[in-house]
Amino acid sequence: MTAPDFWEVLNRAINTGAQTPVRDFDMKIFHEASRLVKEHDIKYDPEVYVPNDDSLADDVWNAGIELFLELGMYCMSSKRVIKFEESEVKDALKDVSDSVEIGEGSEKRTVTRRGIGSTKPPVIVGGVIESDFPEGETFIKLYQSIAEDPLIDGLYVGPPLHTSEGHTVRMGTPLALHLGRRMASWAREAIRRAGRPGLHFVSACPSAIADIAACNPEDGVRKSDGLFISVTAELKTDYEALGKTAYALDYGCIRATHGGSIIGGWAGGPEGAVVVSISDFIASVMVYQHNLDPVYGDHGLTRCPGPVPISSVNPGMWGTELTGQAIARNYKGPNGRFFLTAAGPGTEMQFREVAALCIASLASGRDLFCGGGIRRYKVKPMLGSALENKFHAELGHAATGIKRDDANELVKTIVQKYEKKVTKDGGPWGFTFDEMYDLETLTPRQKFIELYDKMKNEMKDLGLEFKY
Repeated sequence: MTAPDFWEVLNRAINTGAQTPVRDFDMKIFHEASRLVKEHDIKYDPEVYVPNDDSLADDVWNAGIELFLELGMYCMSSKRVIKFEESEVKDALKDVSDSVEIGEGSEKRTVTRRGIGSTKPPVIVGGVIESDFPEGETFIKLYQSIAEDPLIDGLYVGPPLHTSEGHTVRMGTPLALHLGRRMASWAREAIRRAGRPGLHFVSACPSAIADIAACNPEDGVRKSDGLFISVTAELKTDYEALGKTAYALDYGCIRATHGGSIIGGWAGGPEGAVVVSISDFIASVMVYQHNLDPVYGDHGLTRCPGPVPISSVNPGMWGTELTGQAIARNYKGPNGRFFLTAAGPGTEMQFREVAALCIASLASGRDLFCGGGIRRYKVKPMLGSALENKFHAELGHAATGIKRDDANELVKTIVQKYEKKVTKDGGPWGFTFDEMYDLETLTPRQKFIELYDKMKNEMKDLGLEFKY
């Protein structure tokens, strides 16, 4: 039996999948994940941030596939379960491409699988996540300042701003459609002003209609750009995500898929979360056609419990790096990594969080980094700048080739400097873009240049050798 094409997957989601109450599906996730954790003897070690156990990584991978075959993926729009045969999954994994090209002209990059301990530098996709910037010129200047860094290989743009033409945006409304189109044109203008017209970017609006509106070969998402498509925790999709997948396949642009599990939710503890994260990843392969080029992804993130979805402390780091290693060892395509920090921009704490996450992910075989140094927890508008993107890009090149045991010791040292500052609400709020940067010259203010140099020197003192 061969792997089903996307149109057959849609048929299962819309017409033929078994109708199931969502709570029944969620309870099955919890029970099956708990069973598999025991059967595969998966145990969390709070002293380990970067695991170095290949057999454990393989056990996590095998448990994740077993869980996916048992459960499938739940379509929230139809209340149907999309199921697959083992032979279909095996066939899809055989078809995976080991690389994808992003961008055009002199900005074309080839994203390839690095593997654990690789000396190949990662691809750096910069950006700012969910930080409520004003429409128009300020938004353009933010992304222009990020794109001007030559180490940035692409941009992550989204989720959308809170307003369109000055009015509050609701998902799926005409205002969301208009905003999706406008954000893509602003991103393209930022790239042009940066002197890098072929630079790749990915549009990350939650609604299909907004991302579809963003597609325009002249002034928006090109075929060398992408649409961001998420697996909803845990193991869920909907017509919005499926609609974006359908359009991306028809249009021919890149599908940038994402997924990760929540520790303390239906996955259970950190051990269950790593198993479910692998299942989420397999779901993206089978449902979002992650096995078909052009596509890249960011999977295996396990977010810590609590109201702030961070991944820069344990058990989140242990789980995320373990799933990253499981994918790196058992999947032949590239897989990336988001950074979710507790602290805001322009703080020592966020720089250290970015450093810990970057070092751990490189050692674990991640291939591509998206939106470096981003604080998802929204406490005030305009939190985000080019400076944390620059730091994670330079550090990404400095830490290339680091071994897992060495990375674990480095990360331990760095995490000890900030873990007690993580609160139930995150950490220090940080500074806004206009506080950190002169918006006329698009250069960081002296205070933050000095902070940047201080944090870079701190990393050098730990033994990292910067190439840039």
